Amino acid sequence: MSLIVKGRLVQGSKEGAYWVSQYRSKLMNACGFDPFPGTLNIEANEVPRYPSKANFISSFTQEGKEFGAVWCYPCVILNARGAVVVPEATHHSTRIVEVIAPYPLKSKFDLKTGDYVEVEVDEAK
Repeated sequence: MSLIVKGRLVQGSKEGAYWVSQYRSKLMNACGFDPFPGTLNIEANEVPRYPSKANFISSFTQEGKEFGAVWCYPCVILNARGAVVVPEATHHSTRIVEVIAPYPLKSKFDLKTGDYVEVEVDEAK
């Protein structure tokens, strides 16, 4: 089952690079690519109902700091492969969809805050 998420790009908290770097090796295993340090944030038109099967990253402790669990779903955005990451703990609204990819999506596709995008989210295999 796949899900089409439609929405507008929104400015993130500028913390995506930090979080992606902390989860990098685990994201590489879960998603099958080396993620660019950052996320593309989409405010979905409605709260997404993600597929039932996800690649799961368990919570872990690193250098005395706790990191929560993350669900990862393969996705396609603008004909490019990526992943939607859904962290257990977040300060974002439930309508914010965070996308990672092996490259900076904003610059690769010349995207700007406010642009309308669609993301096809699939179940993990």
